[in-house]
Amino acid sequence: MSLALVEPILRAVKDDRVTGLANTIARLGESGTFEDPGLYLSACPEHYARRLIWRDPENRFVVVGMTWAPGQTTPLHDHGGVWGVEIVVGGTMRETSFRLVDRDPDGRYRFIRAGERMATKGMAGVLCPPHDYHTFGNAGTTPAYTLHVYGGTMSRCNVFSAESDGWWRAENVQLGYDA
Repeated sequence: MSLALVEPILRAVKDDRVTGLANTIARLGESGTFEDPGLYLSACPEHYARRLIWRDPENRFVVVGMTWAPGQTTPLHDHGGVWGVEIVVGGTMRETSFRLVDRDPDGRYRFIRAGERMATKGMAGVLCPPHDYHTFGNAGTTPAYTLHVYGGTMSRCNVFSAESDGWWRAENVQLGYDA
């Protein structure tokens, strides 16, 4: 991604307005800015593919391209304390958001489902801690492509596994890139 394409993102990040950044990302998406196939990896059968596109030299944000094979989805997760903006570049994605309602002394979490949306090409979303619990996955029959801007390097996050009693257990996992 060229510096010229990153400049509007950088301006929005400097203004410290995540909603403004989402609007900027949506406008850039409408103009086809993120449709360059070189930004995305081929679909990977084992997991959705993550490609680091840009890392701000001052670590204010990173831009990540993701490729999702049909049916690939994330588990319920947070964003490790980092805000994020996502846009669907191609395909159809399903996002289910959750709200944290309780946490017990044993480190278990209780969530309620807060909503679900189908996102198609050009639709952007915002995730800001502590309202960043969700699942995200390809709801279509062809590969899907998404672009994510995170407010720093998101190297770890909590992934939640449901227990039989309605509680969830967190596992802090390391995140990496496929390229």
